[in-house]
Amino acid sequence: MTSGPDPDTPGGPGAAPAPGPVARWWRPALGIVLAVGTVVLVVVFWQSVVGWFRTLSGTDLRWAFAAAAVQLLSMQCLVWQQQLLLRSGGGTAPQGSLTATVYGGNAIAVGLPLAGSAASVAYAFRRMRDLGNSAVLVSWTLAVSGVCSTVALAGVVAVSSAATGSTAGAVVASVASVAAVVPVLTLLAVTRSPEAKHLVVTVLMAVLAPLSRWFKVLRPAVVGPAVEDALTSLGAIRPGVRNACAAGVLALMNWVLDAVALGLAALAVGSGLPWQGVVLAWAAGALVSSTRLTPGGIGVVEAALASALVAAGMPAAQAVPTVVVYRLVSLWLLAAIGALCLVLAPRPVHPAEG
Repeated sequence: MTSGPDPDTPGGPGAAPAPGPVARWWRPALGIVLAVGTVVLVVVFWQSVVGWFRTLSGTDLRWAFAAAAVQLLSMQCLVWQQQLLLRSGGGTAPQGSLTATVYGGNAIAVGLPLAGSAASVAYAFRRMRDLGNSAVLVSWTLAVSGVCSTVALAGVVAVSSAATGSTAGAVVASVASVAAVVPVLTLLAVTRSPEAKHLVVTVLMAVLAPLSRWFKVLRPAVVGPAVEDALTSLGAIRPGVRNACAAGVLALMNWVLDAVALGLAALAVGSGLPWQGVVLAWAAGALVSSTRLTPGGIGVVEAALASALVAAGMPAAQAVPTVVVYRLVSLWLLAAIGALCLVLAPRPVHPAEG
């Protein structure tokens, strides 16, 4: 009797596919790029780096290490949130792979000006798809995670603004929360209503029909079923109230812990600034950082944070080292871990979907 191929032998059905030529060289190439980029950054910002270390003389390392630990916990909240969202949709979400994905995506986001966020989302999408999750579930997970993050940030800014008497800041943050939530609620309503889905598909086909003369992929016969299937698949994902609330709480904790890290950085340099001032200064830095004008907001975020801390009542002699400690743990530490994940983390492999 002839036995079938051994799944554990090379070429067997259980063996991972052999890496292609691109897979063999992209990691070493990425390592070289990261190494060269690090050298360039050190050379360009050498005077700043030297100045940073000079300002850190006399810093209480216990509080600085506490800030680093809190920052790592903040990142872990993102990992737990995306793990929760994937599993609530019936997907695969191993802790190690998701941790490497979140850190790697963060390194990409802070390393690329302007396009960093889009590149980070594309990287996370590819990694989560490699785990065997459907494109619809991954898209839903990343979209919900992003909305939760935006709403949570706006909520923290609104509360801190109201606590310090800034009515305008609270109103703007509240409007931003509503602007982020309304499209999601609208999409949710569409996916749950057959009539709404039919209306969306009909309108979309009518809008794209003129373009179908040049792009066959936009023909109504192609677009209609594809959009309807996507909306149906999205409607089938029902995380439940408890999971939805948990995802929101984890997004909130991600931002709150980041603000706590700034407070611990202030304690590390001996500052006693009230927490309202710290949170408001942190909010100013977070909003400036979201613009991605420079890699990691280098230069821009430091200036915004230091100015906000001084405006909140912290002496400039303490504001600068506070910002240095905070940026070391919130930017450089996380970026270094993310760079290692990009180079060293193995790419998950799963059988091709049928």
